[in-house]
Amino acid sequence: MTPPTTIRRPGSATRWLEALPLGNGRIGAMVWGDPGRARFDLNESTLWSGSPTATQSRQTSAEDAKDALRQARELFAAGRTAAAQEQVRRLGAAWSQAYQPVGALEILAADAGGGPGTGGGPAVGASGTERVLDMERTEHVVETPAGPHRSFVSAADEVLVHTLPSAAGIELAFESPLVEEHRLESAGQLEVVVRAPSDGIPSHQSHLARTRWEEEGAARAAVVVRSRHEDGRVLVVCAIATTWQGLGRQPDRPVSEALDQAREQAETALSQGQEELHRRHLEHPLPGAHDVALALEGSEQAELLATTFAYGRHLLASSSRPGLPPATLQGIWNQQVQAPWSSNYTVNINLEMNHWAAGVAQVPAAAEALEAYTAMLREAGRETARRLYAAGGWTVHHNSDPWGYTDPVDGDPKWATWPMGGLWLERELDSLAGFSGEGAREIAERRFPALREAATFALDLLQEGEDGGLVTFPSTSPENEWITAEGTPVALTEGSGMDRWLVREVLSALVAAAALLERDADPVVERAQTALPRIHGPRIGSDGRILEWHADSPPEVEPRHRHVSHLGFLYPGTVSEKELDRAAAATLEARGDEATGWSLVWKTCLWARLRRPDKVQDLLELYLRPAETADGRERSGLYPNLFSAHPPFQIDGNLGIVAALAECLLQSHRGEIELLPALPPLMADGAVRGLRARPGIEVDLAWAGGALTALTLRAVGPGALGEHQVRCGERTLRVELSDLAPVEIPVAPLGGAAPVG
Repeated sequence: MTPPTTIRRPGSATRWLEALPLGNGRIGAMVWGDPGRARFDLNESTLWSGSPTATQSRQTSAEDAKDALRQARELFAAGRTAAAQEQVRRLGAAWSQAYQPVGALEILAADAGGGPGTGGGPAVGASGTERVLDMERTEHVVETPAGPHRSFVSAADEVLVHTLPSAAGIELAFESPLVEEHRLESAGQLEVVVRAPSDGIPSHQSHLARTRWEEEGAARAAVVVRSRHEDGRVLVVCAIATTWQGLGRQPDRPVSEALDQAREQAETALSQGQEELHRRHLEHPLPGAHDVALALEGSEQAELLATTFAYGRHLLASSSRPGLPPATLQGIWNQQVQAPWSSNYTVNINLEMNHWAAGVAQVPAAAEALEAYTAMLREAGRETARRLYAAGGWTVHHNSDPWGYTDPVDGDPKWATWPMGGLWLERELDSLAGFSGEGAREIAERRFPALREAATFALDLLQEGEDGGLVTFPSTSPENEWITAEGTPVALTEGSGMDRWLVREVLSALVAAAALLERDADPVVERAQTALPRIHGPRIGSDGRILEWHADSPPEVEPRHRHVSHLGFLYPGTVSEKELDRAAAATLEARGDEATGWSLVWKTCLWARLRRPDKVQDLLELYLRPAETADGRERSGLYPNLFSAHPPFQIDGNLGIVAALAECLLQSHRGEIELLPALPPLMADGAVRGLRARPGIEVDLAWAGGALTALTLRAVGPGALGEHQVRCGERTLRVELSDLAPVEIPVAPLGGAAPVG
């Protein structure tokens, strides 16, 4: 049984959504695959509009925030929710910045017409070739009679490399939607410096000019292309360097330094030659790239599903690098100055979903990138917490960027006013740590300061509700609305279902860490211990569904809304009880299956947690369908290059599906290793290598007809040593891991056949 490692497409791409993605965590390239005129749409992860100071003049002051919250609380208590919401809207006054494209590089083979001995291969745009994205080797290849056209983004040498057969050399072209400040061209050589917008005003601010291009405060990118002809082939290398200075810092490095850096990288790479560059590329794979593989048998749909798993890992590894901005809404592949939702970070689900697979499916660089990014937000969000809420700790709202934007944006409170982003990011980092194999005390020691800060903010935000419990205010259930008795759609509530599960998880994690570290007397820990009994867990309404807002199931503006935030306690949270599981299932049934791409993924994760393979199957079929219909409409599904459709393209679906499929095969949140808990018909026969269970156990397993046939476990660190309970269906087995060596487990006691060989 062989895991899929390639994506194959006939002919060359005719549009961006047919091109195939390469990346090294910093440089991204969409490869169109025309052997006569190779096109690469280029990105660099640090090229963004604006800067840390681009919108500071528009921040809401502490005085205005205090007044707005006071009035909002009074109006809400008086039942005037719509008026209260208008006061809450005053908290947001600016916007986060936008991820930018670098431009399009084209390489024209001078003998592109092809023919005997010319090496160019088929004519430009010809359909007789096949382009292949090799995810194992992280390269793109187009085979022609004269030889391969090979492209890769080297992590070893920090350049895009393209090689092609040609007897007559090449011509270069480069265009960018950004402001061009410098260009130098000669035969087979190119240098360009482009300037990003000084302020990327988002599309929802339609009353303002959408983009500002002032020279001061804007980031620059230097693009340097070098080539040489040798032995009937051409080697082209492209280096990109920006004026980036680090997360949260002004992008004001001298552009001359960026240009010199790009020149040096390009010239050093060129001097190594084709074979050496390729060898170095293969010897320096992206972290975790080869550690996990899934194979499925039975149908073309099953094979496609396994391909999406490999593709999601390829995309995450290719778009997140420690110390740089983590994967955005589009990874590192964006072709627009004014991209959908600014191609930045939506913290109320999408940034977290991008990284759900980083632990269970071993993409360590992505986990480190999220951790470094969160550390930057902590620093920026402390001032926001004090200024807007007179609170300690830190906060980030629904939108952010690598400059450290943490305020609410100027917009509808139903999406803008959600101050719980810091808590969600901290619980995600806790979750990722749980797969590491570290000892519990070591994790607690490392995570305690961050949990303490997040808990401090939550505790300062809590207020006494009508029933004497503690609730957050202001509070929303991200992007959803309910209808007041007067018939008015509103989002504002107190203690939304999402807020309650996040606050409880973070406070509980802090208390548990304090117990391990013997820090129970810490004043924040004591406050958390006192508050926890007064914060409601998930609540069930009179209709049998999980309560989303403060009231018992008020009428919903959109009953089938894409967000299922109030079910987060089940996934990515870890709360599972029979009564709550029934209520969660009822909630999902009421929401329906049809949704955006990322929402299909979240629902798949939730149904997998509920051990419902029938519903998992329904959602996977929706996820795998073509996003573009015969009548020209778009829906959730997959674009021709397998990018996930919101629509439009958002990468969270591609990255999240890895976690969803892993959840069907392996769950470990209940204190045991549960195998094949939600196996749909599409996944009835298969094998997987390298998945991780908590507290850091590598799992290889195979199955046929839904029955387990082979199992190997390996502790990845000292924190995972000891006895573990393994479950498959109703049967359990105790397994002792005494060292870090792989242990083949007999599967007969778990209801499977004896391992082969």
